[in-house]
Amino acid sequence: MVIDKKILTLCGISLGIVVIFFGLLAKDNDNGRSIIISNNILENFYISNRNLEDPIFIEFNDLTDIQILSMRNEYIKREILKREALAWGLDKIDPLILSRLAQLGEQTVINNLLDDDISNEDLMTFYNENKYLYIEDPRITFSHIFFRKNHDNILDSLIQFSQSQDMVFFKNFLSSKVSMFPYQKNYSQKNNSFISGHFSENTANTIFGLSPDEKWQGPIESPFGYHLIKVVSLSKEIQKNYEESKELVFAKVKEKKRKENLKMELEKRISQYKIIEK
Repeated sequence: MVIDKKILTLCGISLGIVVIFFGLLAKDNDNGRSIIISNNILENFYISNRNLEDPIFIEFNDLTDIQILSMRNEYIKREILKREALAWGLDKIDPLILSRLAQLGEQTVINNLLDDDISNEDLMTFYNENKYLYIEDPRITFSHIFFRKNHDNILDSLIQFSQSQDMVFFKNFLSSKVSMFPYQKNYSQKNNSFISGHFSENTANTIFGLSPDEKWQGPIESPFGYHLIKVVSLSKEIQKNYEESKELVFAKVKEKKRKENLKMELEKRISQYKIIEK
């Protein structure tokens, strides 16, 4: 009985060695030409290559067999072409491939960084040092009437109307000269940056210098022509307090710490490489 056990043990060891040998041999012969496919791999491939502009998204489990087969063939094709490109050394000569690989490598490092430990003290310190980031800009609500410059004596007529506010005069001498403005006629709760994009920076500053009034003010000149402005409301610049800004502060601090941690991690990994100058 003892001899039988020894024989069985030796046979088992021998069989294991043979399996390992042929496994290694098969791996050498394979030369990296195996492509592993699983439902998880195909699902990740499907999600990462979905059309984000398509309003209808079909869940992976709801795909038909034909759709999965088509996606499987596409995955195999891309995987083979990727390996061929790397085998040809295209990652070393094509700047686009190099850039994309570097981006993917950086994103992988970022994804593997530990979550940042952010204290309330960190948030308060950042807020106090960067209060200017949490100022609510003045906002204006107004209507305007637009006139192009290609009408005779248009500026004099607009000045006369602005001073008199005579609607009969407007009807007789100005109503036929009103033009279509390229953007909007009415603006509600817009900041200076938005108005600058429609009127130019100088004109926006002039508009924000007006006070709310039931009368038409102007004429104000823009690169497009002349404008009569009726300002409904104008808010003042407001400094938001910490509680009002807390979520924005947290996002900024998290981003700042993540960049610092990424820089340290990259420096650590770079130090592990031997740089050879030629």
